[in-house]
Amino acid sequence: MPITTYGQNDWEIIIPLATTNMVSDPSLEIDTTGWLASGGATTIARSSLFQYFGVYSLQVNVDSNTTAGTRYGDISLTSGITYTASVFFKGALAIPYRLFIANTSNAAVSSIVTFTGTGQWQRLEVAYTETSSTTRRVFVTKNTSADVTAFYVDGLQVEAQSEASTYCDG
Repeated sequence: MPITTYGQNDWEIIIPLATTNMVSDPSLEIDTTGWLASGGATTIARSSLFQYFGVYSLQVNVDSNTTAGTRYGDISLTSGITYTASVFFKGALAIPYRLFIANTSNAAVSSIVTFTGTGQWQRLEVAYTETSSTTRRVFVTKNTSADVTAFYVDGLQVEAQSEASTYCDG
């Protein structure tokens, strides 16, 4: 997290840098606007079963399609700026998943971050430097053909900096 520190002798004040979350309703307290299912017969819904922030998270019900998951977008990005997308994620134990930023044809433009579900909430992030002023999407999908239970996302944050800062709600 980017911080500024001011200190003297044996004390120090740590001040997180201000950020703006480019995602409206990132903790899904209002609705699922901006979110869509992707890959196969996947469905999405707001759920109060598990949440990291607030009362709701996004429940993503997946089928056997290898890339079944969800996407958020479209987010307008500016050429030459580095952006970081981060999300809180709760997936099935030992199941492989992935996070990436894509174009409007749903092809990855960022690196694809692969990770394994732990059954607990995890914060994941991916950075991307935009090469043209355009719109992008953030994808969270599984990376296996196994039928698994639903996974959950909460607190999606997209910000114009090279690493994720402390979560902010909009």
